Amino acid sequence: MAIVAGAIFLGAVVQGSSGLGFNLTAAPIVNSIMPGPSSVGLINLFALLQNSWLLTRERGRIHWEAFRILGPSLAVGVLIGFAMVKLIPEAVMPILIALSALASLVTLAFWKSGARPADGAIAGVWSGAINTYAGVGGPPVASYLINQGWAHGDFLRTLQLVFIGIDIVSLPILGLPALPWWFYAIGVGCLLIGTGAGSLLRRRLSQAQAVRLSRTVIAVAALVSLIYSTITLLG
Repeated sequence: MAIVAGAIFLGAVVQGSSGLGFNLTAAPIVNSIMPGPSSVGLINLFALLQNSWLLTRERGRIHWEAFRILGPSLAVGVLIGFAMVKLIPEAVMPILIALSALASLVTLAFWKSGARPADGAIAGVWSGAINTYAGVGGPPVASYLINQGWAHGDFLRTLQLVFIGIDIVSLPILGLPALPWWFYAIGVGCLLIGTGAGSLLRRRLSQAQAVRLSRTVIAVAALVSLIYSTITLLG
């Protein structure tokens, strides 16, 4: 439980400092020690809380028209993710989640999505499937929305609302682990403190420094989780 709480705190610091990365940091760590869909559900629950909080703190207009493109494709992606949860053995889930986090990090760094509806459809299916199965599907849809030419506040608020929708839909599919109620209270505290610490860190770093730091933390967390999960599976 201490490691899970630490992963929530670390993921909140990353997202608070750079605006993205809670799931990418926390999901591989948590699933490597608590394999199974419910651990992804746990991370998506805390991501839902953080996205809701960030939505109320940011200023900007929500571009509802983006959901005409993203909505159907996200729904298809969720169905694919549901099939993956049911068909893929739980034993390999930690490895696939760590690999998915690394792939999402590469996507965030190198994939330059266009602003066309076809790009939105690809991003929606990709994000819906990976977020439902692994909890790390944010980068594709973020790469699509950031190219819409909106103000930064508009982008952040629209993105948070997309994340909220994906997380709400995924929770009944994934479920939650049987942890005591007080752990969830501790998790919320870690989430709030970590997000606050990340916000303070963002004021001390340039945007480029914050992005480099968050990507480094995400990469290290995913690689360590991948190595640990592989050794555990083979052992």
